[in-house]
Amino acid sequence: MKARRSSGYSEEVASIYVPEDTDVVLLSTKLEPRVKWENRKPTDEITGYRILCGMPDNYFYVKFDKKVKLPPYKSTVKFKHLQACEVDNSVWFKAEDIEEA
Repeated sequence: MKARRSSGYSEEVASIYVPEDTDVVLLSTKLEPRVKWENRKPTDEITGYRILCGMPDNYFYVKFDKKVKLPPYKSTVKFKHLQACEVDNSVWFKAEDIEEA
């Protein structure tokens, strides 16, 4: 039996996986557009953007609803309102903005 978590996005869940004192490094050089899918096919409609970040012994993607200005590649970053959502055995992150730490 799998534990089902349907907590929705929250900053509390994000702080469990990415504590405030953890150095997070930007591993993307540009924003990756995310598109809407219909009938198992991608459309031209952009629903958001994501980036790849790393921390000691792990990495994760963070989604943004709008375009954000990225700090330089491999810089230490912090997020404005980082939130996470647990779905089955995965954790999904989103934030409002990103800046160099």
